[in-house]
Amino acid sequence: MSEDAVTFEAAEEADAGETLVLDLDGFEGPLHVLLDLARHQKVDLAQIALAPLVDQYLAFIEDVRTRIDLAAEYLVMAAWLTLLKSRLLLPKPERPVDEPDPEAIAAHLSLKLQRLAEAKAAAAKLGALAQLDRDVFLNWAPQPIAVTRELKWTASLHDMLSAYTAGRTRRIRIDHRIEPRRVYTLEAARHRLEEMLEGLDDWRPIGALQPRRERGPEAPEPQSYVASLFGASLELVRDQKLEARQADQYAPLYLRRRRPHEGDAS
Repeated sequence: MSEDAVTFEAAEEADAGETLVLDLDGFEGPLHVLLDLARHQKVDLAQIALAPLVDQYLAFIEDVRTRIDLAAEYLVMAAWLTLLKSRLLLPKPERPVDEPDPEAIAAHLSLKLQRLAEAKAAAAKLGALAQLDRDVFLNWAPQPIAVTRELKWTASLHDMLSAYTAGRTRRIRIDHRIEPRRVYTLEAARHRLEEMLEGLDDWRPIGALQPRRERGPEAPEPQSYVASLFGASLELVRDQKLEARQADQYAPLYLRRRRPHEGDAS
């Protein structure tokens, strides 16, 4: 029997008047508390004298002779304390080198017994569970597979607002209409330059050859006058009816009628 396996239920449940309370040099309290502290090495038994303990024990036993169970437990307590005290005082006998340590063997055996007890307890728990073909039985009839679909929303408030806006935009019909540009045509510009050829004996800037701009919502755009005159002048230069010159980059462009027997424009 191991020390931890010993329990003293009668002593622990006894009334205050039926408890052996020791008053020793180094300890003061119930006997079963002293034994528990000694077993867990929380008190130094070497500093506690056994003679006063025996005297107090005998006096207590004399008072509780009618409680056989309580007296028996205190007798076992005293025996354990005597054993623990003797282990401290008596030297350990020498043993041969090749002889195994009894304490190690006992500890190893105790560990095996503990593991065996745990295995038995686990087997008992498993045996108490429901067993197939004993407590539960299989239904061999084919069973339909039930599919449960769960809809989870992952869209944020921003995504919902964006989708709503996109849907509303698709429902709104937008007609795109491209208004035709109102321009001074290239044909009109060429016709004007051809009419002015007889009077272009000297160099004149192209801006001075523009017609009077029209007014009103249907009037050509102002910038189209210069663009069309420039395009028409290039065509007349190609047809050798006009000469063009420009003194420098971004300088004004000058035009005049091409004179007979002269080279190309500079």
